[in-house]
Amino acid sequence: MKNILITYLIILTLGIASMVTGIHYLANIAGFISAIGFMIIFFKDRPDEETVSAEVIHTENKMRRYWYIVFATGIFFSLIFGSFWNSEMGNMVS
Repeated sequence: MKNILITYLIILTLGIASMVTGIHYLANIAGFISAIGFMIIFFKDRPDEETVSAEVIHTENKMRRYWYIVFATGIFFSLIFGSFWNSEMGNMVS
């Protein structure tokens, strides 16, 4: 749980700092952390249901859901404060 809170704090700090300062790179860093996190959590090996109790599986599913919420917040900040507010989207200055 401690790792989830630390990661959430980092992502929130980067997103809010991007919103306040207008530096869109900070939100893009939060989105990058979230994208890597999504891949790690999604592709992580899950234990077999026969070898582990139902309580352990329930706890693991709950923690996985928390990680998804944290990383979805980072993607949200990246899209809103990183990409959409960037006046040079894709380095295409108009």
